This record gives sequence, structure tokens and C-alpha cells, in this order.
Amino acid sequence: MSIRYTKSPVPSNPEDIPAYLQAELDKISAVIGNIADGNIEVSNVEPPKPREGDLRYADGTNWNPGQGNNFYYFDGTDWRAYTGGSGAGDFANFGSAVDQTAAAINTAYPITWDLTGPKQGISLNGSDTSKIEFTHAGTYHITLVVTVSSGSASTKTIEIWPRVNGVDIANSGIVSTAHENGQKKVLAKSVMFTVSAGDYLQAMWAVDDTDLLLEHENASAFAPAVSSSTINILQVSQ
Repeated sequence: MSIRYTKSPVPSNPEDIPAYLQAELDKISAVIGNIADGNIEVSNVEPPKPREGDLRYADGTNWNPGQGNNFYYFDGTDWRAYTGGSGAGDFANFGSAVDQTAAAINTAYPITWDLTGPKQGISLNGSDTSKIEFTHAGTYHITLVVTVSSGSASTKTIEIWPRVNGVDIANSGIVSTAHENGQKKVLAKSVMFTVSAGDYLQAMWAVDDTDLLLEHENASAFAPAVSSSTINILQVSQ
């Protein structure tokens, strides 16, 4: 049903005027009813001259302002999606239920993910599960948590950092040192990135001693299993 009223041509025969007026009033009544019910037509093209405060429901295919098939408002510059209450909405949780080891020192390895939690608009690459792919452009808050385990008493250092589209991101990593055999440490880092649609993220790590690894814990009689690595991603803005 439409929420836009378009007047029909006035009939030339005066005898047709009463029926014409009734039909026009019915059309106006239907439009008012749709507005009162909150109905908004699906739009498949962007308005040519949008005004601040305009509302549209985009089909997401012929016209995609950024968040696909969604409800948008125009802020005077950009179309903003209502999903999530902040013009955002995508999210994901991934984890690793296995130990991850380095075959060689001072060599970058990507963390791979085999556990998938709630997600929307973010997914793992089908052939490379180290790559986390973004469907929509935007700014994302990302938190990485890993459990590091030491297998010897020597001093060992681990470095962890993000990589986007194969490019390392400076000043966003973690460096930590372990000294004791059997020592375990939980390391965490939160960062915020702006990505484009189709970009992918990897969490990279390297050690200067292969006795340092990312370790998971199996479930026990009294406690659940613990992932060796977990990453949480939340879109905060388009």
C-alpha cells in the first residue's frame, strides 16, 4: 500500500464528479491510514534530493545505503541505518577450541577459528578460517582474548597484532613475556577499526621460542571448556 497520494485527472462530465470525489477521498483515507499504521514503502532508488530527517526503507539490492535491506534516516549528509539504535548493527563472536602452536620462531602466524557464536554481517572465509570478512563498511569495536601457555623455564616473548587485507596495523598489538614452566597468562586487547565492505581481518601472532603457545582447556567435571582464543566484534557506526 502506498503512503503517497497522487490525484487523478478531474472528469470533464459534471455527472462523474461525485464518484470522482468519493474515489479521491478513499485514496486519501488509505494513505492517512498507512501513515497512522507506520507503513513505509520499500524504496529501490535513492531520493534525488534528500532532506535532513527523511526516512526511507531501502530494498538493499537496487539501492543499498550501507546496511542492506533496512530502515534509514538521512542526517543531512549520509543515510544512517536504524538497526542497533546507533546506525550500526553487525556483530560476531569466534573462538578456537584447539591449541595453536608456532612451527618456527619470529614468524607470523594467523589465529584460525573453529567456533562460531552469534553473528550478523560478519563471517569466516570458507577456505581460510583465519580470515574474518565484513559484509558492510563501518567502524567496528574488536576485542581479542588469548590464553598463553609456557612449556619451559626460559624467558619467552609473544607478540599479537591485527592485520587487515594482508596489511599489519601499527600500534594495535600486544607484547608479553613468560618466564616459568607451566605458566599461563590471559592477554586481551581492544581496538577500533574502520573497514570497507569486503575487507577481511586476521589476528596474527609470533613468538621467539616455540615453547610458547595458545592453549585451550578441555571441560572438566566442574568447569566448562576454555578457548585458546576468542574474538568479539561489534559495529558501532557506519
